[in-house]
Amino acid sequence: MTTTVLVADDADATRDGLVELLGDTAEFLCVAAVGDARAAVTQAARCQPDIAVLDVMMPGGGGLAAALGIREVSPRTHVLAYSAAADRSSVVQMLRSGARGYLVKGSSADELLKGLRRCATGASALSEGLSDHLVAEMGELGRAERAFSAAATARYQQLAQLLRPGTSTPAYQPIFRLATGEVAGYEALTRFDGQPDGSTEDVFREAHQIGLGVELELHTASQAIAGFRPQLECSSTTYLAVNASPGLLYRPALLEVLSVLPSERVVVEITEQEKFDSYDQLRETVNLVHERGMRVAIDDMGSGFAGLQRLVDVGPEIVKLDRVLTARLDTDPARRALATAMHHFAVEMGITVVAEGIEREVQLKVLRDIGVECGQGYLLGRPGPLPN
Repeated sequence: MTTTVLVADDADATRDGLVELLGDTAEFLCVAAVGDARAAVTQAARCQPDIAVLDVMMPGGGGLAAALGIREVSPRTHVLAYSAAADRSSVVQMLRSGARGYLVKGSSADELLKGLRRCATGASALSEGLSDHLVAEMGELGRAERAFSAAATARYQQLAQLLRPGTSTPAYQPIFRLATGEVAGYEALTRFDGQPDGSTEDVFREAHQIGLGVELELHTASQAIAGFRPQLECSSTTYLAVNASPGLLYRPALLEVLSVLPSERVVVEITEQEKFDSYDQLRETVNLVHERGMRVAIDDMGSGFAGLQRLVDVGPEIVKLDRVLTARLDTDPARRALATAMHHFAVEMGITVVAEGIEREVQLKVLRDIGVECGQGYLLGRPGPLPN
């Protein structure tokens, strides 16, 4: 059985050498070779390799960031650190991040292949002498360190409970057509039992940090979709917008879950676009959604998503004006001019604009004057149960 391998190293000679070594064997297949940590996470999500060989000091956050990101988007992947750095800090950090092994550059081809074989089975692989770092590390683990580990384990277990039925409730914020006051659709949100409403984002952020974020997103999306199904009988046009981070978008399970609803009633709202390694990858992901007949919304326009030209490349049906932009439309001419330009551009491209964070009547008036089609915010409707 062939073992698939992702290689990530910013040194061309090292990367090419690893690819060549793998190509000379029948037991390993290199499925991707990249030069930085962010690309490593992206390719791991896409290829789901058996092993990821990571340089510790590469750009984009280094092997540590890559290992943590891969753990989230491809939990089955075993990480093998491969670095010129042999200091205790580098070794311990990588092993703590979940790496199965740590080999020092300059190791023989036989040692590297042996390490890959051990990683493939879930065993550890360390270059000679590196075990001393582990002995020293364990010797210095005192009561405070053990207490921290216990607290971290307890928090993981606590957040894992949120994947159980009955621990969260879907909420739906209406999106209105500003000219008519009709409901165009709903954005799916989540309320966790026992948590203040404002802490929902913090829960998801922490879940992503410990490797549960994608699973929690998928779980809450499934709940929201199940809760929306009765709405199909109440209205023939309202849609459900489901938020999805890059890690979730790469999971085939998301599109399968969304397929429970008629495709024309589904909007996939892409968040955190900056985490995509390139706009080519963002565009490819959008294409996967479009192939299912679903629409795409790009979240937070005006707060970091680069330029209107990118909308031409990606081709969403909906863009959402970030609340930071809409909050001061009535007092800031520059923000109003930007919103107006974005709306005119969207109209030319056949894209619907949804303004977020509408909380005051004067904001609503300005948006109507500009011609923005849709909006949402506390002035129009708070998140809650769907109407009967």
